[in-house]
Amino acid sequence: MPTISCVIVSYNNEPFLAEAILSVVNQTFPVNEIIVADDGSTDGSRDLITSLAHKYPQIQPIFREKNLGVATNRDLAIRAAKSELITTLDGDDWYSPQKIEQEFIAFSKHENSIAYSDLCIVKRGGEQNHYLDLAFFSIFEQLQRLHWIINNVVKLPRDMLFAKKLYLDVEGIKHSLKKYEDWELKIRLAACANTWVHSGIVGIYYRKTNSGLSQDNSIRHINYQYQALRLNYKLIKDYLGEQEFWLALTKVLWRTGRSVFGIRSKLRKLGR
Repeated sequence: MPTISCVIVSYNNEPFLAEAILSVVNQTFPVNEIIVADDGSTDGSRDLITSLAHKYPQIQPIFREKNLGVATNRDLAIRAAKSELITTLDGDDWYSPQKIEQEFIAFSKHENSIAYSDLCIVKRGGEQNHYLDLAFFSIFEQLQRLHWIINNVVKLPRDMLFAKKLYLDVEGIKHSLKKYEDWELKIRLAACANTWVHSGIVGIYYRKTNSGLSQDNSIRHINYQYQALRLNYKLIKDYLGEQEFWLALTKVLWRTGRSVFGIRSKLRKLGR
């Protein structure tokens, strides 16, 4: 039976980190290795990770001496994983108990597949907000899948279960990207012939906080998404045609432009 590693990346997530780690420890299907890659935290996270690692031998801490950024931290941690199969988790999110089991069952039915689950979006305190039903994504063929991903940055699978070999074959996460590094990786994964299979359950609880992308203004969002698309210009052109690249970029401008307009409208109302 293939072994599984879960790579958890975290930076100053001490209030949420134990919940994230224990959600992997307590899976109904064993996770052979839990890598917790701390990216230079200063909030007590390291003491927490060390304490849990003493209690659970499958936890393997990695402590960065300085903050590398999420892209570099996650990529190096995945490359350090010893298992054949990989899944990921952010240090402020958590898994449902059967996430790994149901994804492994789905994965095992289709050779060279990528397994994923539905998401539940939760507020900072853990209150459930809404679900993302992603079953439709498994129906897409290769080109449909790629087209959907380059035109959507939200309603997409995340924290999938996949072969480490596949990750290495597509050359992993790009260290040059400060944001949207996961979206950029999914573009390259979507272009592969591998089948994406749905677990049939809500597997990930994604916590919306006031950090990360939410701190960046719309101009920065445009810049990050443009970088991700630009890195895949040739891939998109070869698979979908050059026009699809420019249409996707236009949608990035439209989405972020609409966000700017919405913010300005709210500010005008507040000023009345």
